Amino acid sequence: MNRDLSGLIRIGKAAFAKADYKKAEQHLRKALEIEGEYPDIHYTLGLIEHHKGNYSQAIERFEKAISLHPEYTEALLSMSITLSDMGMYGKARAVYDQASKIITQNGISPGKNMVRGRMASLHMELGELYLAVGQYDEAISEYRKAFNVAPMYPDLRIRLIIALREAGRMEAAMTEVETFLSEYPRNAPALIQKGVLLYLAQDRTKARTTWEEALYIDPLNKVVQVYLNTLEREQANLLLSKNKPQTD
Repeated sequence: MNRDLSGLIRIGKAAFAKADYKKAEQHLRKALEIEGEYPDIHYTLGLIEHHKGNYSQAIERFEKAISLHPEYTEALLSMSITLSDMGMYGKARAVYDQASKIITQNGISPGKNMVRGRMASLHMELGELYLAVGQYDEAISEYRKAFNVAPMYPDLRIRLIIALREAGRMEAAMTEVETFLSEYPRNAPALIQKGVLLYLAQDRTKARTTWEEALYIDPLNKVVQVYLNTLEREQANLLLSKNKPQTD
């Protein structure tokens, strides 16, 4: 690989990781002009096209990646997701089955929900991309799909709760976190998110109690320590303002 090509790929991948899709696309397309036989570049461009809502172009990219690397299961699963988003459920299922067959042929049983885990991971990745650029409805949809595909991964619901909160859907976020905690009452990340929602609702007392419970479960959690310290500073400042002598 020549230096120019390597640099374009490196910059493109770094931009993609930072959700700078325009820059990523520009550099990866230039890389393909130099050497067009990199399945990973076609795959990444396919993810960008999917993010832009260009599903047909995304399919073309995934198909190219698969033609160059027939056992590229991530590309197959991403294509299955995209076909499903297009309403082409029969084709989506066929591609999904193809990915599952490849995993089995490679000596790895798709039992223990391996394929579902990969599908969920891809939905979550799309959700992260949408969330990074403020497309909350799309992010929430992808997180829900991820959780529906693989409910055995409770952390997916944490991402959904965060997306709902950032979208301003506080009641929906609280419903999700309460449901989560009814199933996993000692989950510290869920308790932290509940505390954030209570704090934003101006219920500082319940927020403190919830964060203290999270800290009891996970004593080394730096995030919850920061939140509790914030509450301590707010309380100290409030006391100072109340005790400050009045001037005429």
